[in-house]
Amino acid sequence: MDASADSAEVVGSLRSAGTGSISGLVEELVDYNASAPLDGATVTAHTYDPATDTLSAPIASATSSVDGTYVITGLAAGDYLLLVRDATAGSKLLPEFYANQVYAAYATAVTVADGQAVAGIDEVLAPMLSDYIAGASRYETSAAIAAEFPADAKCVYVASGANFPDALSAAPAAATCGGPLLLVQPTSVPSVIADELVRLNPTKIYIAGGTGAVSSGVQSALAQLVPGASVVRLAGADRYATSRAIVNAAFGATDFVWIATGVNFPDALAASNAAAAYREPVLIVPGSASSLDSATMTTIANRSPMAVAIAGGTGVVSTGIENQLWSLYGKIRLAGADRYGTSVAINSWAWSVPDGSSSVFAFVTNGTKFPDALSGAALAGGLAYAPMYTVPPTCVPDAVQQHIADLGVYETYLLGYFSEISFEEPLKHC
Repeated sequence: MDASADSAEVVGSLRSAGTGSISGLVEELVDYNASAPLDGATVTAHTYDPATDTLSAPIASATSSVDGTYVITGLAAGDYLLLVRDATAGSKLLPEFYANQVYAAYATAVTVADGQAVAGIDEVLAPMLSDYIAGASRYETSAAIAAEFPADAKCVYVASGANFPDALSAAPAAATCGGPLLLVQPTSVPSVIADELVRLNPTKIYIAGGTGAVSSGVQSALAQLVPGASVVRLAGADRYATSRAIVNAAFGATDFVWIATGVNFPDALAASNAAAAYREPVLIVPGSASSLDSATMTTIANRSPMAVAIAGGTGVVSTGIENQLWSLYGKIRLAGADRYGTSVAINSWAWSVPDGSSSVFAFVTNGTKFPDALSGAALAGGLAYAPMYTVPPTCVPDAVQQHIADLGVYETYLLGYFSEISFEEPLKHC
């Protein structure tokens, strides 16, 4: 059964009319965190059987007026789920159950007693493009993303926001213990990050990279901010050794190990979200080399994977590396014509529509900048188990639009600020 706002399993109802009522206000989201009354929305009251996940046919209904208010009358005593839809033709507003739920199983029931008038049952309908998770800088965006995680986290990973290599393996590692990835300046902790660390109150803080990336002074500051936390640095002689150190510390046996070039960030970032969702590691490697060194091969072998997934084409990870891995493991290469095509290829494989994948959420981030996606993968893949697409800064490619639609995504969030992808033209096509 699938009692969702878009496709509900509906059965007939024998409930008789009564004298109770439910009233409230229906609004539409018209800008980020701004709403306005919605005229002409339909609000229907249903009963729901959680044992079979079935929703009754509408027992009573109402239509919102110009000021957005509605009143459903004629209700007998009982518990009701309210389903709110915009009846306007071509509306981009998505239907949802009270309060702000896609599925009936997670909706809040409204209890009505004999003759009772229940007021204040309000709902705000939003388009698929739901909101930004962003701040004025990369550090504020990182803090905003981390704010989605609950306090008293088991762990937090910290990496430099000034460069990408050391952080590329950190987001999937953070996902293994349910924590966020926070970005810091090489020699200081931005105040917004400090505040977020105090709120998160993690048991462990892992620093990705050596003192050249995140200084010893920052390490001391982190320890002072969360006195009860154990602060551990995971680092090696170079970016590749650091990647191995992170993977060795965070992961035991996994079904897959992801491989990506450490020379640039887009493919590794695309892989990191899928890896985070499935609690798998990402190893960055010198992709132009003809083969991987023994230390990298040992790190892979210690995960006992059934396959190694290569992110990107032969221009970024050589056929020599591919053949070396192919001789030992099942091999998958996921690549597109460019960084955006590779992102689609990875997401389409990890969230395979032909295999029945779906997702309530999707995340979109700027493929020309690394900071927002670094923190975003720990949220999108790690916490929401949702795809994260890297896109051009001014539009969303058709292939991304199609995959989002095919997955039945209900809410899409932009990570970081975009100039031309907005409520004025949601998910603007390229």
